[in-house]
Amino acid sequence: MLRWLTIVLSVVGLAVGVVAVAVGKQEIPDTPLARPASVNPFGKGVAALGIVEPSGRAIEIASADPGLVAEVLVDVGDVVKKDQVLMRLDARAIESQIVAAKGELAGAEAEVARWHAIPRAEDVPPLEAALLRAKAQLVDAQDKLARSADAVKTGAMSARDVASAEAAVQIARAEFASAQANLDRLKAGGWKADLVVAEAAAATVRARIVSLELLKDRLTVRSPRDGTVLRREVEAGEYILGPVSRTRAPLVIGDLTKLHVRAQVDEEDIGLVAMGSKAIGRTRGAVQRELELKIVRIEPYARPKPTLSGSNIERTDTRVIDVVLEVVEAVGGKGAYRIVPGQAVDVFLDAAK
Repeated sequence: MLRWLTIVLSVVGLAVGVVAVAVGKQEIPDTPLARPASVNPFGKGVAALGIVEPSGRAIEIASADPGLVAEVLVDVGDVVKKDQVLMRLDARAIESQIVAAKGELAGAEAEVARWHAIPRAEDVPPLEAALLRAKAQLVDAQDKLARSADAVKTGAMSARDVASAEAAVQIARAEFASAQANLDRLKAGGWKADLVVAEAAAATVRARIVSLELLKDRLTVRSPRDGTVLRREVEAGEYILGPVSRTRAPLVIGDLTKLHVRAQVDEEDIGLVAMGSKAIGRTRGAVQRELELKIVRIEPYARPKPTLSGSNIERTDTRVIDVVLEVVEAVGGKGAYRIVPGQAVDVFLDAAK
């Protein structure tokens, strides 16, 4: 009896389950797409991810040397000209060295001026007087020698006295020659070798000043070309690491008068693209716009794909070739509407025949 009761209950439970499933079954509606899918307009074409960039690419501006930012003279959206000053770094350390070097230069130039001032007018009379005194001593010694020679003849003096007189004449003649040489050297001016050394010392200091001025000029960052400031990531008072820091460029500029799109074409599809291929770009987002594009160049260098589209079938080892296209205008509109560098667009290229 218990066995039959168990069988009946099992059948009843199965029937209740079937009924519950049949009654509770509901149709799950399909979730609509947030926006229409981007479809290739060409029957046989190539699709690629494109990044908008300024004509001539965006330029990351950095200082040649690390240092403390003293002032930033531009802001986002400012139009700049080539060689216009963008920012300055603190140059006080170099300016102090320039001041010290200019003091050394003044001393070196004073040495050169002193050489040219030789002889001093007040130095000549003492040497002339010494020369006259030496000449008088020479005349006196010669007179004594003549009188000694006459005295020897009469026997008043000996030959030894004559020898002493001759020695006195020689000494007087040497002193006269020395006084004459000192006067001539003074009147001749400074020694040329001293002038060369003094001028070389002054030239060395001048070269050091020029070198310091160049180092100071390196702390002034100028625009390498005409363009517009696209991004500013620096403020006065911040310390920047110079060109070794690639994580954050202090300033980014680019030419917005003409925009390009850099499309990453898979290396397997590049054979379908030629310079004459038609091209269309389509922006992403809530409002999609189409761009008329014209191929500017196909860069002859394949590289690993740096920007992924997010598709779950995309391979990370894909190598791509850059195709640079010029934005002609917005399709169906008057002129190009606003797109900005760095914006991602879908690029479609008509396959080459």
